[in-house]
Parts: sequence; structure tokens; C-alpha cells
Amino acid sequence: MTETQPRHALVGRNSWKTVRTLLRKIRTKSSSSDRPRSSTIQDVKQDSTTTIDESANVSVAEFTIPNIQKALVVARKGEYEIRHDFPMPTVGDDEIMIRSHYVGLNPIDWKSVDYNFCLPEFPWVTGREMSGTVAQVGSGVKHFKEGDPVWTSTYYKDVRAGCFQEYVVVPSHTVLPIPSTVPFEAAACLGVAALTASMTLWKWLGVPIPWSTTDDAEEQWLLIWGGSTVTGQFATQIANFSGIKVVTVNSSETRSLSECLGATHVVVRDGKTDKQLVEEIRAVTNGRITRAIDLVGPKTAALALDSVSKSDPVAFAPLAMMSSSQIVPDNVAVHTVEMKQFVLDKSNVRFTEELGRLLEDGKIVLPELHMIDGGLHSVQEGLGMLKRGNLRGKKLVVRM
Repeated sequence: MTETQPRHALVGRNSWKTVRTLLRKIRTKSSSSDRPRSSTIQDVKQDSTTTIDESANVSVAEFTIPNIQKALVVARKGEYEIRHDFPMPTVGDDEIMIRSHYVGLNPIDWKSVDYNFCLPEFPWVTGREMSGTVAQVGSGVKHFKEGDPVWTSTYYKDVRAGCFQEYVVVPSHTVLPIPSTVPFEAAACLGVAALTASMTLWKWLGVPIPWSTTDDAEEQWLLIWGGSTVTGQFATQIANFSGIKVVTVNSSETRSLSECLGATHVVVRDGKTDKQLVEEIRAVTNGRITRAIDLVGPKTAALALDSVSKSDPVAFAPLAMMSSSQIVPDNVAVHTVEMKQFVLDKSNVRFTEELGRLLEDGKIVLPELHMIDGGLHSVQEGLGMLKRGNLRGKKLVVRM
């Protein structure tokens, strides 16, 4: 059943009677209360204000953290199950427990299950990004308190951090406050796409942060193959703020999207041969691309390598994988982007701080959201939509 709800429906109705009723509904096993429904929130712009639904308005102090929770688990190879008695995660001294309100869906979520990777054992909980409220803090955590609205990006090796469960536990340095300009539901797309775009550019590809100054007046070009992807949308804007010209490759349906986000030139791939695409990219940039990101796959990674400078040093991030047999030109450095470093290396928090400044200042246009109701019972439906593709730049977010 498909239903479109206005944004104002997420706000208000704050009586504690309503809240208690909602919490009972969240925890019930009734399939009728969990039936998937989807809706679309369009045009979440930089002037948006934080949206809080009635469950997000609940102070954690007003209810008791349960002994068990509901989780969508990968029970065995390629098979999901809803567990209503999944153990509650414990909280270490420097960790935070978050009660989930919104979960972002990403290609890695279905690929890891379909191809059986990033699953240390069975049953396991997947899911890499979410927004919610702090439910409990460890004894060593001083900068957050119960009830704070937050977002996070998680690491697959800790089952407590899998986002497809009602409560997640993560290291405190990976928990970020939701900027005042970011709607609660939109914060669920920051942990993968926004963080990947910013870290790829700033950490691996050497793009200067927007606040820094550079004496290098030489024209610089970044190629983004897959400009309409959510990661591509964030990367286009971040690079543009740093004074780097961006050329993206899109379908004709999403050309205007990348143009509106600041791409200097959009190459429309429809009806063109691979050779024509490469020739157009090189002609537009005068063969001066020194940074490139591929967000599609091994074939387009090869085309991206054909499009970059033949003489200047080039930094390339094949985010959607590259063939192990791919021949790489001598002037190209291929960077393996490991987003787990955000969790494993606390020094990478500086990148989320810079990202947070851009968001708080309202400089970044957020992606259009396609909201899916039904909680954990609707995650598989959403992953199926993601797998089929053609979302035209929309981000899938599940309302928990």
C-alpha cells in the first residue's frame, strides 16, 4: 500500500498518552501495524528545519529500556528473519546506545547478503546508517546525554552496531548531533553517502576543505561517474565549495539534478558509445582531470581511467569496485576507500566536524527522500527497490 504523507504530519501530537500508545504499537508483533507503506518527501533543501516525529519527541527518561528488542537478522546465507527476542546490546564506557527512528538503505546492505560478505557469523544484523535519540551513554561519555537527537555511521564487524534493530551501540566518537538545518529523517542519509563523499574527497583525493585557502590557481577538474547517486550529489557540492570544477556522467533524466548542485558540465550517457563519452569528457575538461570517483562499477571505472589526464598526477577512487585485472596508467594513484577507518581511527572525526559545519550553515542541498513506513518489516521491500535501481537520485529511508 502506497501512501503520501505531508511533512507536517511528522510534527506535533505530543501528549504522553499518544506517546505511550505509539511505543506499545512499535513493540507489538501484530503484522497489521508493521505493514510496509511508502511515501516520498520531496525537495529537502538547505533551508529545511529539523523535523521531529512523535516517537522522537519522547524523552528516554520517560520509559524503561527493554530487556529484548526486535531485529531484522540475516539468519543464514541469503535469508532474513524478524526476531522479536533479539538480545539488547550492552554499553561500554566510551559507547552510546541509540534508539533508532530512521534508517538509511544502501547498496552494500543488499550486496553483502546476496554475495555473502561482511557477515562474520549467523545470525547477524546489517545496516550502516541511522538517526535516532540517545538512549544510554557509557560512564566515560560527557558530550551527549539521553534524549539527544543524533546520527551515526557504523562498522559491520560489531553486531551491536547493525542498524536493522531497534537499539544500536556504537563508539561515542562516531555519534554526531543532528544539525539544526537537517530534518530528523534526512539525517539518516549522512552516515554513508555524505560521510563517504566528504572523506573520499578530503582524506583520499586531497581536495582542500572549503575553509582553507590555496595559492594554486591552476584549473582543477573532478570527474564523478554516477553524478545522480546520493554520494555523487554530496561529492559534487563539496568539491564545488573547494573551487574544483566538476564534470559528472548522468542519464538524461538526472542531468538537471547535477547541474543544480553545481556541476560545471554534465555528460549525458544516453545513446552514446563508450568512446563518445570519453571523448566528450576529455574535450570539456581539456584533458585536465586530476581527480576521479566512480560510483557505478568495473566497466565505468575503466572508462573513468581513460578520461583522466594522461600526464598530470591523478587520484582515483573506484567506490563501486574495479576489476583486479584493470590496467592503471603510471600517473594514476588508485585509492582504496575504507570507510571503516571512520570507526577505527578517532582522528577522522575532523571530517565529520567539517561536514557538520557545511550542513549547519545550510550550504548543502540534501537529497530527495523516499520514505518507507513499516519499520523493520519493510526493510527488505526497500532493499528490493534499491536493487532494481532507477531511483532518479532519491534516497530510501525507513521510518522505524
